[in-house]
Order: sequence, then structure tokens, then C-alpha cells
Amino acid sequence: MTKNVVDLDDQMLSDFRDEAQDIINSIDVILQNARSKGEPGHLTAIQREVFNLRYKGKSVAAPLINLTSHRLADYVTSCKELNAASIEDIQAFVDKIENLLEGDMTADGRDTAEFVRELPSKRAPDIDPNWLAKANVEALLVIPQRSMATILERELAACGYRSSVTQTSFEAIELAVRTRPDFIIVAKTIDELTGIDLANALQAMPKTRGIPTAVLTSDAPNHPSLQDLPCRTAIIRKGNAFGEDLAEALARFNIT
Repeated sequence: MTKNVVDLDDQMLSDFRDEAQDIINSIDVILQNARSKGEPGHLTAIQREVFNLRYKGKSVAAPLINLTSHRLADYVTSCKELNAASIEDIQAFVDKIENLLEGDMTADGRDTAEFVRELPSKRAPDIDPNWLAKANVEALLVIPQRSMATILERELAACGYRSSVTQTSFEAIELAVRTRPDFIIVAKTIDELTGIDLANALQAMPKTRGIPTAVLTSDAPNHPSLQDLPCRTAIIRKGNAFGEDLAEALARFNIT
């Protein structure tokens, strides 16, 4: 029985490797076409292929592939157009995934946090991506609303900080463990778990309890719904107090 299970796992991983290689080959072709004659449809096609790769990767034990495809999906979602710089960034992701497919897709002996920091940074208007890479400060944003996440990302990029986004609390736990960001900002309302639940879960685990965490909310700091937050959690209010609360949280976390 055990051998049959192992054989099935190996077969699923082999099938995923073949399917992922087909997806990567397709993205490569789209990038080549975009270099010669860029069209709006090229970016949409790449986004579709990347999300297909993410979907297929969830069924197998390939953490490095999944981390890279998450970062790539995050990148292409925020990408407004395929220009020379974004094409080269996407190509760097593709080359990384291709190398992983040809070798070890697991995280055995690899520092996954260091691994993801070597990947290209998302490009923000008027922000030099080399500056973000040099600062090497990573934020994990657990924000279901893409519009709110974009606002927060711009604010952090202006400070020289890189960020990655997830919309789900359960993926946030995995990313926090594997990527060890310098700080985490969670929305108060996420999914089955609230931001308060997630902050408590991260605080309870030895691997993540040292990561500074803030909750983004419309409520006042003394609101009853926030009473179960761990004492070290910062509160960032939406609205007029947003900028001041964010700056205060970063100072409190000693993020420089």
C-alpha cells in the first residue's frame, strides 16, 4: 500500500513537471512575440498561463515552484503593460522555474526566504526596482481587496520596501513560514479566519512569532472587536490616519 502511494505521488509530480514545462514553453513563446510586436493580449495570455501554473502546483509537493509562481502571479497581476523591463523580469521568473523543473523542486536544504528575495521586485511608478532590491526589506500583505493592497504597496515602495500579496489567510501562514518577511500587514476581515485570528496564529508559532504584525482596519484602536489582538500587534487605521499609523507602525517595528 505504501509503495503504491509513493508511486502515485511520483507519477503526479512527473505529470506536473511535464504540464508545467508546457506552460513555461507557452509563456516563452508569448514573451518572444511581445518583444517583436507588443500587444495588450500578450499580458492577458501570460496572466492566464501563470494562474494555470499556480492552480496545478497546488496539487503536488513542489514548494519552490509554488513560491516562484506565487511571486510571478503577484507580479503579472500588478503589471500594467509589457514593456522591455517587465518582459525581462518575467523572463527571469520563467528561467528560474525552468531551472527548478530540470532539477530539485523541493525546498530540501534551501533557504526559501533568501530564495524568494532573489526574484525580481514588482515595479512601482517612479520607483527604481534596484533601490527596492538594495533595501532588501520584505512585507507580506494579507489583503483580499486588490485596490487596497495596491495603495499599501505604493506606500511601502515609496519607503524602499518590497511586498508580496495574498488574499487568503491559509496561504498567508505558509508564506510567513517559508518566506520569513520582515513584517506582515493583515486586513481585519479576510476569509474564514479574521486578521485577529491570523495575528494570534502567527504569534503562537515559534517560526513566526518574531515577525512584527499589523492589522489594517476601519475601527478605532479601542474597538471591542480588536481586544483579542496580541499586545505586540500594531493597528493601522484606514482613512485620514492611514499614513500616520503606517509610519508609527514601521517605527515601532524598527523597520528601516
